[in-house]
Amino acid sequence: MSYRRSATLIVAAALMWLALPPSTMTGVPRTPEAVVVRAVPDTLVASFAARYGIQPELAGLIHRLAVEHGLEPAAVFGLIATESGFNARAVGRAGAIGLMQIKPSTARAYDASVTRERLFIPEINLRVGLTHLRRELAHFGHDWTLGLLSYNMGRTRLSRVLSRGILPRNRYASKVLAHCGKLCT
Repeated sequence: MSYRRSATLIVAAALMWLALPPSTMTGVPRTPEAVVVRAVPDTLVASFAARYGIQPELAGLIHRLAVEHGLEPAAVFGLIATESGFNARAVGRAGAIGLMQIKPSTARAYDASVTRERLFIPEINLRVGLTHLRRELAHFGHDWTLGLLSYNMGRTRLSRVLSRGILPRNRYASKVLAHCGKLCT
């Protein structure tokens, strides 16, 4: 069964459960609030897993860490899709590593104990990458376009280009933001 089909079945089951009368076995009415609280995160994770063709465990980790870092999960999924295609073993031309394509020097700026090999561990890579993304977004006033461009090309290089009155048009930010629609504006 495909992930997309699984996600559809989960949503359908939750909706059918909401439509049922109070349980005849317990006499306790079913409240929509209880269903939404339990079903929405699992459904969201399942839908991300289905959309990107990744394991639900990885989707759950990405979603959980994005929320912990105060970032829009849809944007984080878009960033990872753009950077590595969800390949935790990816190595870029410039030496960037893992899901979020973090350079070892960038990682060490946040955590001196992070080695090149440890960047291949999804949770470590995500924690460092999300911390870096959050920092870049904060530096640029939470402007997603500038924050993403800074994440991609480096703050110094972006600042140099911006000082000449030019907004880079490498389509990186728009490619990432296409994954989250109006959630990241």
